[in-house]
Amino acid sequence: MAKANKPVKSTHKSLRILETLYDLERAGVTEIADELGMHKGTVHHHLSTLEEREYVVKDDGTYKLGLKLFEMGVQTRRLTPVYSIAKEDVDRLADQTGEMANLMIEEHGRGTYVYIARGDEAVRLDTKIGTRQYLHTSALGKAILAHMSRERREAVIERHGLPAETPNTVTDREALEAELDEIRDRGVAFDGEERAEGIRCVAAPITTNRDELVGAVSVSGPSSRMRGDRFEEEIADAVSDTATVIGINVSYS
Repeated sequence: MAKANKPVKSTHKSLRILETLYDLERAGVTEIADELGMHKGTVHHHLSTLEEREYVVKDDGTYKLGLKLFEMGVQTRRLTPVYSIAKEDVDRLADQTGEMANLMIEEHGRGTYVYIARGDEAVRLDTKIGTRQYLHTSALGKAILAHMSRERREAVIERHGLPAETPNTVTDREALEAELDEIRDRGVAFDGEERAEGIRCVAAPITTNRDELVGAVSVSGPSSRMRGDRFEEEIADAVSDTATVIGINVSYS
């Protein structure tokens, strides 16, 4: 993973403050300073600058993230080619299965949900558009990991490790590599409540006709419905077909 040749400490501090506001949702200067181990004066100076640039909003003595960041996020997603190409196919997948259909891309070794569609029977989960997660914890992420080069995959694991999200998360390196071999052989990835207990997912990588990895698509739902032939064949085939169609459309866009 790339590292800055000459990191700018003040930039690091501003970004850490923004990330802390994201985690806390709303906070005052003292709370942020205590969370980060910074002086209150330093935090206040950074927040004042961020407020002037409209990245944060001060409201009744506390700060929250500003909508300027939302505007930038929308623009970023719009400029991601696979999003605009895949959106309708993901919608159809959700309608076909009745479950939640997801589109993920990888950036900096983490997976980001760039689009989510909900079928008639879809359950509500904590995953939202923009949610980032460790790749090894879900079928989507494992589909992406399986189709990375070994060098790239090792760099991702070296940077982020294999932390557990649930008791079912695969955290052993050898066990993960064995599963990734299986994913490459069968073309789809499954997870068994590895990110959220009670939820299972099946995913397939999206690749171009030059075998370039551009993301992954999945269907997720409650374990009570995601089992047997429906899960391992019917839904898996629908996900695989959708990934193939998106890959073709990306190749010729």
